[in-house]
Order: sequence, then structure tokens, then C-alpha cells
Amino acid sequence: MKTSNKFTLITLLLTIIALAGCHHDPVRHLASDVCLLSPGVSQQEVISYLGIPRERRLNEQGDEVWIYYQVNKSFLRKTPFIGDRLGDEDYDLVTVTFLNDTVSTCAYHSYTEEEINKLGLIIPDEK
Repeated sequence: MKTSNKFTLITLLLTIIALAGCHHDPVRHLASDVCLLSPGVSQQEVISYLGIPRERRLNEQGDEVWIYYQVNKSFLRKTPFIGDRLGDEDYDLVTVTFLNDTVSTCAYHSYTEEEINKLGLIIPDEK
């Protein structure tokens, strides 16, 4: 095989490998998006600002509570195959409570992986 053909083949393979690792996930900033909410905002407006909630529950008073969360992984944690043992994760958690289909309260919390475990919260892996 000619040297120029080898170079072209190697360049092509390296480009394919490099592009295979590139993907673009939509960027979400839950911490700043939650600032758009205030008491009196409708459920439809909450959906337009934050999207569909990850969970819906009723609290002790029977009010509807929507839960949003986002997992933030460090660069090392995103490493294929070994990332679970490297780097760290933190979690943004927002709870929106409704009274008569409008926001009554909204709370934002940021947790470390250790705090999530201590609280006993189970957040499914995001793939």
C-alpha cells in the first residue's frame, strides 16, 4: 500500500473515532430556569419553562407536587467504561407545589452524591 493511501486511511479512521465520541446533549440550566417560576404561575406555564416533570406526587395536604432533577457529571465521570469510579456527580432538584393548578411554592436544592445517598433518594441513571 502506498504511503499516501496509508496516511489517508489512518486520517479517516482517526476522524471517525474522534467524531464517534462527539455528541451534543441539549444544555439545561435547571437552577436558572426555576427563577422563572413564582406563586400564581399556571401548570401549563411551568411545563413551558421546565418541561414535563420527572415525578408527580401528592404531599400530606393533598396538594400536587412536581419534581424535576438534573444530574451533573464531571468530565471524568463521563469517561466510558471507567467513569463510575472516577470524578463526581452533583444533583439539582426542584420541587414545585401547586394549589388549585397554580404554583404555591417552588424550592431548589443542590446535592452532592453523598447527600443524595444519606437522604435515601434514588435518582435513575440518565442515559
